[in-house]
Amino acid sequence: MSLFFRPLHKAQKDRAILKRIDQTLSRQGLPSALLHFGLFIIIEWYLVDKVGSPKLVYVFGLALVVMAAWRFIMIAQFESWYAKGPAAWRDLFILSGFFHAAIWSSYLSYRLTTVPESPILLLGILYTAAIAAGGTFVYSLYGKTVRVYLLVLLAPLSIYYFFWGQTIVDTIMAVGFIAMYLYLVSTAHRVADLVWSFLASNHEYKLRLSALEQAREANTVESKSNRRFIQQILQRVKNPLSGLLGVLGMLTVGEQDSENQGMLNIARRSGYSMLDLINDLEAFIEQRDQIRVPQSIVFNLRKTLEHALADMGAKAHENGRELSYLYHPDVPERVEADPQWLSNAFRRLLDFTLDMADSGEITVRVGMATERGKDCLQLTFYFVNNEISESDLTSALERQLDILPEDEDVADQLTLMVATAQFKAMGATMKAGAKGDLKKISVMLPVITTSQQASSFRPTKYMAGRSILLVDLSPLNERSLTAEFMSWNMNVAVWTLDRLVEQDDLIENDFVFINVPVDDQKALVQLQKIQSLMGQFKGQTKVILYSSELQRNLFKNIEDKYIFVEKPVARDQLLTALRDATEHTSAEVEEAFQCNNTRILIAEDNLLNQKVVLRLLEETGAVAETCVNGREAIEMMQANEYQLVLMDCYMPRVDGLEATRVIRNSEIETGSHIPIVAMTSEQTPELERECLAAGMDDFLGKPIQKDQLMAVIQRWTA
Repeated sequence: MSLFFRPLHKAQKDRAILKRIDQTLSRQGLPSALLHFGLFIIIEWYLVDKVGSPKLVYVFGLALVVMAAWRFIMIAQFESWYAKGPAAWRDLFILSGFFHAAIWSSYLSYRLTTVPESPILLLGILYTAAIAAGGTFVYSLYGKTVRVYLLVLLAPLSIYYFFWGQTIVDTIMAVGFIAMYLYLVSTAHRVADLVWSFLASNHEYKLRLSALEQAREANTVESKSNRRFIQQILQRVKNPLSGLLGVLGMLTVGEQDSENQGMLNIARRSGYSMLDLINDLEAFIEQRDQIRVPQSIVFNLRKTLEHALADMGAKAHENGRELSYLYHPDVPERVEADPQWLSNAFRRLLDFTLDMADSGEITVRVGMATERGKDCLQLTFYFVNNEISESDLTSALERQLDILPEDEDVADQLTLMVATAQFKAMGATMKAGAKGDLKKISVMLPVITTSQQASSFRPTKYMAGRSILLVDLSPLNERSLTAEFMSWNMNVAVWTLDRLVEQDDLIENDFVFINVPVDDQKALVQLQKIQSLMGQFKGQTKVILYSSELQRNLFKNIEDKYIFVEKPVARDQLLTALRDATEHTSAEVEEAFQCNNTRILIAEDNLLNQKVVLRLLEETGAVAETCVNGREAIEMMQANEYQLVLMDCYMPRVDGLEATRVIRNSEIETGSHIPIVAMTSEQTPELERECLAAGMDDFLGKPIQKDQLMAVIQRWTA
């Protein structure tokens, strides 16, 4: 414990605060120590010519030099000496200050007795008053120490003027030094109270802030733990669900009667609804906790949005709704934004409108606009609903993720909340509108247009000059497809099916594009008329039936050749269908998927997913082997040669990422490279970067789709 300083406040007991004070005050004392000796030289240089310098003066000078050097050493060795004992260092610092003040005041008193009339000594007296004021601040922070310091510094001068003074001025000087002492002591007390109260408050705030930070960290850890737990549970649900959907998808391709096909489609759609809800929950957690942020890249905007629309078609058709879109030609082919965020938000908002629509057609308009000087992608969703008002829609769009709905359909509102949060995270503004029962939701999303507008879409080479007849399309679909076909330099005509039935002459168009209603009863009536018309088409005329995938089984009685196009169809898919019909390339496409004797390793711990992939691979002629964890995959690859590995990311014992790292390290010595494709239901940028960093080459989303699997195999084994 320090001899001169006894802590009273919490702040005075804080070692970090005391260390900063000790170091600061010790540094402030060094200039004063040097000035003591400097002023001593000036005074003695002046007096040596007048009265000479007694030997005692040299003793004072030597003592002042030693004290200045000592102060310098204490500062230079502060860290090492202070670490050995703060209290001991503080006592040494205060004692040296007392000793220094005593030497100076004794020297000045001695010189006043020897040469009392010398004016140069007034300079010493003024300097003494100055260092008394400066020392008041330095030593006031050490409690009552300042009283002793000021007494040591001022008492010798006051005594001299009281007992050796001969005039009234000397007496006044003595009283002045006493008054200075009392004033500086009281000032020191106020300074100490002010500084220590501030430091005490600051110390208290820091303690509270530290407690709050610890509580926040604890809440964050708990939140992360809860979030991780929920995500793991959702992932556990998604894996078997993906396998089940894969099986249902595989079964719907086979030969089934009408009733079984319908039941399988219902089961498959129900499974996808569950998967959508799980994905919404995952996205809700990510958006609420701001785990991810959008990352901009250049991508094909039209393809992204059209494929998202096509994927949502089945759900619209199940509810008896038509789904159409209008894509403005001014929309650039490629933009810079986050394609995954845009696709997910677009699908969710479209999903919400499908659930909210009471009747009629759901329409999406895709265009460009300018807002606040920025190019914006304008997405407008139209649907009919006679219950929800414009204000209700506006409130739903403005709802924050931490405010969950109480009196509304949680699933629908969750989808909308996540979609809204994702759009707003990309910088979009959203608003609702209504005109009677027709409701709309508008999204203005800033995008960066790019000079990379070269498109691989080349319809003119194949379709220029050909003719197409559009039959029974809805006004919006008719408008959209007419504009599209005309942009391909095709000749377009618009008829109704009843007009075709009444037509006696042969129909000579290259294509007849007939819309089939999504309602099964209406579709059956339509198909009977189409069947009766087949004989009226000339041999080169290709009949295209534009229908829902869910209605394929209704076409079994049509014996004549036709082309099935699932609606809503993307532009590149429509062109492919027409090209295949014209050039008869379907057989070539099927042949391209054959990969006889190609050895493929499937590393998947879910047996249902294993069987789905094996069944799909049977048609390709590939030789497939399976294992259930990463360790087995490594061992099998060391013992056998494979042309492709399908690797699940999450497996017991050794996961797919770690197994890939081990395989890539072993390939460094052999110089070989086996393509490894990740199979995962969690398709996120973070996981994609992890997979690429581990050495994987491609990604395959679950549930496994036949066309995606075939494309991957063709890409890496061709």
